[in-house]
Amino acid sequence: MMILFSIVIALILERVLPQLVELRRFNWLSEYTLWLADILNFQRIGAWLASGIVLFPIILLIWILSGMFENALFGLFELAFNVAVIFFCLGPRELDTQVDQYLDAIDVGDAEQRFSSASRLSTQPPSMELSEQAVQVCKGIMVEANTRLYSVLFWFVVFGPVAAVLLRVIERLSQNQVLDETFVELKRALSVLLGWINWLPTRISLFSYMVSGNFDDGMQAFRSEASLSVDINEQNNELLQNVGYAAIASRVIVNDAQAMEVVRKARGLYLRSLMVWLFLLLLISVL
Repeated sequence: MMILFSIVIALILERVLPQLVELRRFNWLSEYTLWLADILNFQRIGAWLASGIVLFPIILLIWILSGMFENALFGLFELAFNVAVIFFCLGPRELDTQVDQYLDAIDVGDAEQRFSSASRLSTQPPSMELSEQAVQVCKGIMVEANTRLYSVLFWFVVFGPVAAVLLRVIERLSQNQVLDETFVELKRALSVLLGWINWLPTRISLFSYMVSGNFDDGMQAFRSEASLSVDINEQNNELLQNVGYAAIASRVIVNDAQAMEVVRKARGLYLRSLMVWLFLLLLISVL
């Protein structure tokens, strides 16, 4: 029960203390990785070994801290540590706030701000055409909810703080724009690893989208999905986009009001899916 309590507290903190969200940028990862690369010459030792070298000290540190705080002071230190781990592994941005910013940009007719907000939500370069852009944002919400939220919570419940931190570090490094072309192989290896780690949470998210939205349309999209990508990470994202958007069962977008409506539907779907996830996580923690 403490695990679920930690999750609920972390989710509340994310919502009521948005200033703390700025602290979870993981900027230190770039400097840490560059420092190790200078010492060990990653190009010589290979991407997979380099990945293990980057991740191992972080895993070891969290494992030691987790052991130190376990049952300390009647469990209060353990609770505080768990809340801190979950909070800093979510995001890094708070999804609901970014959706609000996008909706506000549509409402006031600010095309520049709308494009900027869409860029932070969409998994691909957004279109300037509102109807197409809104669809991209909706699909991006489905992917981001799984990446920023559901997957972190799942692995935290299953394997504890070490798994949650490991997931977020791998995701941040695989998407890091500071690391230059000499780290392409390292980032590719981490992306593959992330794809396999997210494989199971992705399937659970698909189920949660279907039961929280239009089940028949979502199931039909799942059955008809035939990805041409060989990248498992891309396959996961395509499934989340297509099944999640199908579960909204929206009509064709022809004006600003309908664009806002479909984005609100996407947000509603991911929030209802969170309730499904919390119920499933409660069952997992009890078992």
